[in-house]
Amino acid sequence: MIHNMEDGRKKQRQHGSDGPQGYLSEEELMELIGHVESHEMLHAPKQLKGNIFAQIRQERRAARKRQVFVYRAKVLIAMAAALAVLIMMPGQGTSSRQDVPAQQQEETESLEQMALRRQKNRDSDWKKYLEDQERGGIRGFFEDINQRMGQFGKKLYYDITT
Repeated sequence: MIHNMEDGRKKQRQHGSDGPQGYLSEEELMELIGHVESHEMLHAPKQLKGNIFAQIRQERRAARKRQVFVYRAKVLIAMAAALAVLIMMPGQGTSSRQDVPAQQQEETESLEQMALRRQKNRDSDWKKYLEDQERGGIRGFFEDINQRMGQFGKKLYYDITT
């Protein structure tokens, strides 16, 4: 039906008709509408939808695989670069204390001594704290607060009166 109309249009174009090109005339449009209403139109194949979705799933899986491959490649390249840097660096991991200059040895020893002093101070402070806790416990804590509040009240009274 449509092919017949297209053939008719081709003939009109060849004869030099001045009508708008690419559109159906009123008569042709009414004829097409009548034909569609009287005859059944063509339907898409039943498996077309399933095939389209299967192809989309395949493409998505392929895209995910590509992403994973690219990620793995980046990780492997980073690992290889890190290993190359470690291999190329001068032997810092194998140096002994004899290779270190004297000034650096002195600095290291002084840092170690400072760390030991700090540890001793922490230990002594902790012992003092534990002794204070044994003497007073919770009762000593509240007595200390009571003393401080009393001192604060006396100072406040003294400041107000003078």
